[in-house]
Amino acid sequence: MSGELNEILAGLGIFDDIEWVEVENFAKYVYPGLEIVMPADSLEGCRENFRRAFPSGGKAIDRIFSDIARLQRGLSPAGGSGRSFGDVISFVRTLPMLISLSRKSFFDYVNKYTDDERLITVLSSLWGYAGLPSRHIPALMLLMMSGECYGNPVSFPRDGYQTVSDFLAKKLLDFGGEIRYSARVSGILMEKGTAAGVEMSDGEKIYGRAVVSNADTKKTFLELVGRQHLPRKFASRVDAHTPSASGISLHLATDLDLSRFDLKYGSIFYYESWEDANIFFDKAVSNELNLESDNVVIGLQAPSLLSEKLAPEGKHILHILLMPVSPAYDHNFRIVDGKRGDEYRALKEKLADVLIRKVEGLIPGLSNSILAKELSTPYTFERYTGATGGAWYDGVSSIKQKFSRPSTGTPIKNLYLTGTKACGGAGMSSALRGGIDTWKAVSEK
Repeated sequence: MSGELNEILAGLGIFDDIEWVEVENFAKYVYPGLEIVMPADSLEGCRENFRRAFPSGGKAIDRIFSDIARLQRGLSPAGGSGRSFGDVISFVRTLPMLISLSRKSFFDYVNKYTDDERLITVLSSLWGYAGLPSRHIPALMLLMMSGECYGNPVSFPRDGYQTVSDFLAKKLLDFGGEIRYSARVSGILMEKGTAAGVEMSDGEKIYGRAVVSNADTKKTFLELVGRQHLPRKFASRVDAHTPSASGISLHLATDLDLSRFDLKYGSIFYYESWEDANIFFDKAVSNELNLESDNVVIGLQAPSLLSEKLAPEGKHILHILLMPVSPAYDHNFRIVDGKRGDEYRALKEKLADVLIRKVEGLIPGLSNSILAKELSTPYTFERYTGATGGAWYDGVSSIKQKFSRPSTGTPIKNLYLTGTKACGGAGMSSALRGGIDTWKAVSEK
């Protein structure tokens, strides 16, 4: 977790309840013949490591990191209290820059300063965190994300990220809330154009003065509310709303000694080739990717190297992410009539083995040391999060996205959105910030 997220958790009163481990290096970028380490809490250290890797690109690197620092200064008052008059002035002066960067891709922005394709590729290595590569993602988003990741301390919950959810749930219960598990909502109850409550899949109806949805945009409005209750223009915007991509996630338990390998980072971004990530992305979302033969981009984490409490002595856990992967991959993951049968499970087993073999480029011997494995597909994410197509970030945050994410409020009275849908952006920080914004909107009603 980085600076903004730590501040949010502190504001919620749970940061001090969790035991944290400081992470020395935020990330490592791995390309054929090149590895670059990104130290935590050191924008200058990251800049220097880029300069050492690309000596001829020094001026471009300096300019880009200067813009990152300027955005950090200008946007520091954008959230929270305690802003000074100087902060406000700095923010106002940054506005023209914000507008300009939101209208161009990261590739077009960087290409003004360098035509070194490999430098541009490595500078945009973080694109997986936002779900879009350099030619699709607004420059503003990737620069802001770079500043957040490079310029802040990084910490990891010693008992794993589940503890964050557990403490949030405890807070809700402490305030008199109720959590129902394995309880599916089939629809939002509408009375005279107003959201009055929800109907459960078993027919139970629960009424309240506000309904808050963390389902994705399309599911909230087209399925739970229903098109007949939406203003015509708004329904058209929802129709045009493009969900973000999904992917596959593999969790492994192994008795291989992972401390023998250079894996102790917040994240490792592993690029099998120097192929343009935009080409890989476009092939993947168009369902033209062959995961067995094509080069891919992999995210890798070894949490048990950051905390000894996450695995028994002599054992480790490993998390492998591949994004994007189309829900249509291999005939909809061989799901027939909505049923996940033996062919679906066989494909999951096959894809898990493919990812393990690919990661062996970094961790030799891994395939012979697996104790347990569990692979999630886009349909797994759809099942457990309710997101259309298993989309990781609700709406794709592209320059061309015509449906701007609503704020907490919606055209439906008493219906609110929360999470990343309420504030834009991706990741845990945006999800929590969206929740806070929604709480303020409901409580001030």
